[in-house]
Amino acid sequence: MDEAHTSRSAPGATPEDALDAQIGYNLKRASAFALNDFAVEMAEAALRPVTYGMLALIDEKPGIRAAELCRLLGMKSANMAPLLAELEERGLVERDDHAGDRRVQMLTLTQAAREAMPGWRRQVRRHEDRFLHRLTKKERATLLRLLRLIWTDEEG
Repeated sequence: MDEAHTSRSAPGATPEDALDAQIGYNLKRASAFALNDFAVEMAEAALRPVTYGMLALIDEKPGIRAAELCRLLGMKSANMAPLLAELEERGLVERDDHAGDRRVQMLTLTQAAREAMPGWRRQVRRHEDRFLHRLTKKERATLLRLLRLIWTDEEG
């Protein structure tokens, strides 16, 4: 990994103004590092973080409605529709019309995806162990808690 960016401060700039002191910059760098490693780990399965996240949630909540999946993943339905079509075409997801409302689609994993999911979860754990190897278990829990504070609407 390359060295942190350090340079002389511009006139009137404080140490907090340095690029490597900015949280957004560090989040972006950590995210790029994580995404690259995820891509390597999941290349054989041809899963990206977003498609893995979709499959993992459908696995956790069989019969979840597409709209609820969008909400939980923070996605727009227009962005999710082609991804669901891709997963369906790959034989990983099945869409069934809701008995009471044909406009509502219930999502489940196919048998093949259910069988593959434990292995994919192990791969993601391996990826996270590699990506976060410098952090203790306690530091990982703190990082997760802090990241959730940033993006969730929940209080406490």
